[in-house]
Amino acid sequence: MSMEQVEKIVKKINEDAEAESSKILNEARTQAEKIKRDANVEADEIYSEILPKYEREAEQEKQRIVANAKLRARKAVLDAREDVIKLAFNAAGTKLQKLPKKDYTKVLEKLILEGVEAIDADTVVIARKEDSRAITSALLKRVSEKTGFKVTKAREYINVMGGVVLRSSDGKIEVNNTFETRLERFRDELRKEVAEVLFS
Repeated sequence: MSMEQVEKIVKKINEDAEAESSKILNEARTQAEKIKRDANVEADEIYSEILPKYEREAEQEKQRIVANAKLRARKAVLDAREDVIKLAFNAAGTKLQKLPKKDYTKVLEKLILEGVEAIDADTVVIARKEDSRAITSALLKRVSEKTGFKVTKAREYINVMGGVVLRSSDGKIEVNNTFETRLERFRDELRKEVAEVLFS
């Protein structure tokens, strides 16, 4: 075999190899493009499936956060209202305790009169030890004359901020006219007033 024939064979082999290589490369490129297209389609499908789910979850989370924020805000307002009421009660109690003796005695007489009228029978008045002197025989006589019932002072004492507890002579009826109880009766009314101030 001549050198020329060998060169022709080598050249043919190179050409065939190059053609095969180009063919394989083209097929690989085509396959890669197909894989890429398929992957994009699949990604779009997955995205389309997943997006609504995450949008729903995001909306639910948003609603949960807003609801929690509203609850916290409401609790803060209620706490503020209770703080205002507590301050008002403490201030009222302190003010009542610091009344001048003459005014305080008038308050006691009014509380006793209201209690006797509520009991509508002979009544025993129970007071703080420090108020015992203020509840004089003359005061009890005035209340008796106004109500038509016998009003006496008990030998026992109560430990309260101020005011009195009244009990029918037979012990069946009791009226609590202490400052604490009177203030407690106004608590709901005070709550409404405070709410109007806070929410207006």
